[in-house]
Amino acid sequence: MNTPRLCHDVVVVGGGMVGAAVAADFAGRGWRVGLIETTGPKPVDAGTPYRLRVSALNLGSEHYLDELGAWHAIRTTRACPYRRLQVWDDDSPARLTFTAGVLGPDTDHLGHIVENDLVQDALWSVLEHAGTVHRYCPNETSRLEPAPFGATVRLDDGRRVHGNLVIAADGAQSRLRQSAGIPVTVRDYRQHAVVAEVTTRPGQQDITWQRFLPEGPQAFLPLLGSRASLVWYTTPDRARQLAELAPEQLGQSIEAAFPAELGGIESVVQRANFPIRAQHAHCYQAPGLVLIGDAAHTIHPLAGQGVNLGLRDARALARHVSAAVEAGYAPDDPRVLSAYARERRQDNQLMQSAMTAIHGLFGAPCRRLASLRRFGLRLADHAGPAKRLALRYASHGRWAG
Repeated sequence: MNTPRLCHDVVVVGGGMVGAAVAADFAGRGWRVGLIETTGPKPVDAGTPYRLRVSALNLGSEHYLDELGAWHAIRTTRACPYRRLQVWDDDSPARLTFTAGVLGPDTDHLGHIVENDLVQDALWSVLEHAGTVHRYCPNETSRLEPAPFGATVRLDDGRRVHGNLVIAADGAQSRLRQSAGIPVTVRDYRQHAVVAEVTTRPGQQDITWQRFLPEGPQAFLPLLGSRASLVWYTTPDRARQLAELAPEQLGQSIEAAFPAELGGIESVVQRANFPIRAQHAHCYQAPGLVLIGDAAHTIHPLAGQGVNLGLRDARALARHVSAAVEAGYAPDDPRVLSAYARERRQDNQLMQSAMTAIHGLFGAPCRRLASLRRFGLRLADHAGPAKRLALRYASHGRWAG
């Protein structure tokens, strides 16, 4: 006997930051939304310990989260603004510095460093107050089933959830993408990222910086107070060695390897390491299904743009599909999903290619490339309008306006 289908206008599989955002976007437009997630968010308030995974939300992402009704809760809980961004090569005194004032007198910051769990928690709070959202949590999808209109997702508990459009926001190892037979191209950078939450001797900072070394970049992301998130990209063997150190020893190793701008470490609170890979789905759609976020693409995290790209996916998809439905098209019309895919693939591919090029340029020990890097940093720092355009794209996801 077939299990009755539970029907929605749109079904979102994956309730992380990007999945919760697109669910909130459609719910805000009055759509009936089904959200499927393995585990709900861990509540975050001002008194809970910091979570290790953080993101650099740019101005465009902040504006989108504000439109969805989540930004106020994020900002007032604990989000650390950064007003300056600096990049330099270890072989060169030249530095590329961006400041918020470059974008105009009314811009006082470039973005915020925020815990991923806090963003997810705030978005789920928005969904909790939306009357058109049904959350299937905890639950997992077992497979995607074809349907005359849209698609049906079978859950591990046997229930069948139908959406006129199913959105795969279930991460880099997306079950739905695999179920639909969509291949991906993978690039392994043969690097690991060691991420550590630390307390620093300097107090509150408003700058995020990256220093490039042949083995990989080192990054500083400020948190509130004297806390910071450090990212150390290194070889897999070195990352494993660092992971085995006691906190005091790891702190000493970081102080020895990082530049003086770090200012010294009081303690290492928590740490983890993970491999660095990029991947891109060959297409973003299948019958009744569309991919967003990490299910569609992942990039090298050195510029912190991954979640910003995913939120741009969410915004674009909701805009394309809603406009098409108002014009009389079905939500899963291939022409509608193709328009979304064309827009987002261009942006995502540009960012992925840029990250790969930067990784290759700064990771090469060649002397000629070192000279080219020094010249390039000096030129970029005095580029005027071009520098402002690049900063606007990084901050807003667009070149102008």
